[in-house]
Parts: sequence; structure tokens; C-alpha cells
Amino acid sequence: MATTTNYGSWYNHTGEATVSASIAAAVAEFADDFDLDAIESDYLDAIDEALPSGVGLSGDQFLGPAYEDDQDFDGYPLDDFGALDIKAIIADIDLMAIVERHELWTADDAAGHLGYKGDNRAATARKKLSSWGIKAHSYRSHPSSGRPQAVYKAGEIREAQASRPGRGARTDLKTEGA
Repeated sequence: MATTTNYGSWYNHTGEATVSASIAAAVAEFADDFDLDAIESDYLDAIDEALPSGVGLSGDQFLGPAYEDDQDFDGYPLDDFGALDIKAIIADIDLMAIVERHELWTADDAAGHLGYKGDNRAATARKKLSSWGIKAHSYRSHPSSGRPQAVYKAGEIREAQASRPGRGARTDLKTEGA
């Protein structure tokens, strides 16, 4: 097992105190519209995948091999001093794409995305989501009535819509020999 050393804190490389603080800054006042735990989990996975073997984030500290013979950083960005450029590695991770996957929508939001109109559009959307096997992620209070309101993962809705039957090649229009 290689001896490890500290490669700096999350703050040193990002300017934010923690990974959670970086996510909070990205979603700002819209935090209630996202599944923050899932975002953090996926972001940490992306960071772990982006870092070289032997380098990792432990709490808010980056740790990695202490001795040059144990460092295999070929193909990874280096800073002006020849050290691993963790800041550049983090910057290459598309946090907003991760955030977007974990956006939370109400049935009314889903109805708008699916193009439903009319007075019962939210009910129609709930039925469609149910038929696709999409369950509510959680519940929150409705802003005006205070009643529980289901919220759904927008990424699951987008994925289900894109993969629904009838999307893709129209085989009925193909001619023989074509």
C-alpha cells in the first residue's frame, strides 16, 4: 500500500467549503426543486471517476500517493508546478448536467413538458406517469393550499418520454429493397 499525502482541501481547489456548499451555490434559491442528496452522490461519483487511480476525496480533503514513483498522472492536467491540477479536473465535470438529471417536477410541471393543456392537465400527467411506472419521488406542501403535492424526477420523465413506443424508425414506411 502506497503512503498517502494531502493534496489540498475542497476549499483550496474550488473556493467552496464543502461539496454540499458547491451544489448549494449551483442551485441557489431553487434548492427545493432538486434532489440534493442524489446530486451530491452523483457528483462525488463523477469526481471519483475523474481523478487518477490512487487519488480520492475523503471528507473535504483530497488524498493521493506521497511519492512520485507511486503517482501515475499521465494524461491528467498538471498545474504550473507539475503537480496534479485537481481544480482543472473538477472544472471538467459538468455539475449542471448532474443537477438537471435530479430536478423535481410537480404533476403540473410534467404536464407542461408533455404538452398537455386544459383544466385537468395535471391529472392527465399523473395518469401518464403512472402508466410509465414513474412514482412520486417525495411530497411537499402545495404553495397555496398547503396540501401534500407529489414531485417527480424530471430526468425519469424525460427518459420515459424519449423511450416510449412509437419513437424512432417508422418501419411501416420502408419499402422493400431500400
